[in-house]
Amino acid sequence: METRRELSLRNRTERPASISDAIAAMIPERNGQPRVIYRLAGDSYILVEYGEMILDLNFRFRVHFLEMALRNQQPDGLLEMVPGVRSLLVKYDGMKLPLGSLLHILEETEEGIPSIEEAIVPSRIIHLPFAFHDRWTRDAMSRYSRSVRAEAPYLPDNVEFVARCNHLDTVDKVNVYLQASHHMVIGLGDVYLGAPCAVPLDPRYRLVVPKYNPARMYTPEGAIGIGGAYICIYPMESPGGYQLVGRTLQIWNTWQNSGAFKEAPWLLRNFDRLQFESVSEEELIAAREAMAKGEYALRIENGTFSVKSYNEFLVSVRAEAENFKNLQQKWTNHWTKGY
Repeated sequence: METRRELSLRNRTERPASISDAIAAMIPERNGQPRVIYRLAGDSYILVEYGEMILDLNFRFRVHFLEMALRNQQPDGLLEMVPGVRSLLVKYDGMKLPLGSLLHILEETEEGIPSIEEAIVPSRIIHLPFAFHDRWTRDAMSRYSRSVRAEAPYLPDNVEFVARCNHLDTVDKVNVYLQASHHMVIGLGDVYLGAPCAVPLDPRYRLVVPKYNPARMYTPEGAIGIGGAYICIYPMESPGGYQLVGRTLQIWNTWQNSGAFKEAPWLLRNFDRLQFESVSEEELIAAREAMAKGEYALRIENGTFSVKSYNEFLVSVRAEAENFKNLQQKWTNHWTKGY
C-alpha cells in the first residue's frame, strides 16, 4: 500500500500541469481525513488548503493543530503562519528552507496530526452587551444612501434586509437569532486590529446575507455586521461592507488599561465564543464609557470546546438546519434580483 508521502509525490508528477491553480503537492482524501492541497503563492509562500470550499469547523480545527505542530517544530526558514477558516498560509525563506524540504515537513507534519474528532480546544465564553438596530449604525446606513448609493436591496435598512433574506417575519427576530447561539471566533484581523471573523455555532440560527455593493465609506467603531455567514465587529471607525445589525463594546485597547486587554491590545482570541446580550442604547453608552476607562467588568468564562460533542449536536439538528438553509437560499435569491 502506498504511503501518504508516495501518494503526494505521485499526484505531483502525474497530475496535468496548470498555472491557474499552481498546485505543488496534494494528499487525497482518505480514511476520514480531508484532502490537502499545497498551493504556490508567490515565491515565498505556500497555502495549505483542506477539503472543499465549504464552511466546516472541522477544517478550522485541523488548521489550528497543523499550525501548533509547526510552531513546536520551529524549522529554520519558516518565517510566519496565518490561519484561515480552511487554510494555513505559510511564509518561508527559500534560501534556508527550499520548497521541496518545506513540502516534506508539511506532509510529514500532516501525517502526525491526531484525529480531529476527539480534539478539545481552549474556548472562552465572552458576554458582550450590544444595542440592536442602534442609532449609530442607522446613521451609517443613511450616510451611505446619501453619498454612495441611493437604492439597493439592503437600503434603507440593513436589519430589514437581513430579516427578509432569512425569511424572518419581523425585524425583532434578527435580535432573537443573534442571541440564540454562541458565535465562535475562527479568525482574527479579518480586516485589521483584531477584528473577529465569527460564526454562529447553531446552524439553525446562522443568519446569512450578502455584503454591500459597493462598500460603505463609514462604519462606527464597535459596529456588528453580518457578511455571508460570518459576524464581524469593527474595531475602529472605517469603511466596510457587512450588513449592520448593532453595536457593542470596544474590542481594541491601545493602552491596555484593563484586565481584559492585559495580554494584547485586542480583546478576542481564536475559538472564543461570543454571547451577545441585548441592552438599551443608554446602557451601552455607559458600558462603553466604563470600558474606555478600564472599569467595565467584562464577563469572561474560561472553558473548553469538544469537537466530538459539537459534531454530535450538528447531526441532531441536521434536518432543521437544512430546512433553514433552503429557505435562506430561496429568499436571498428573491430579494437580491438585480443586485
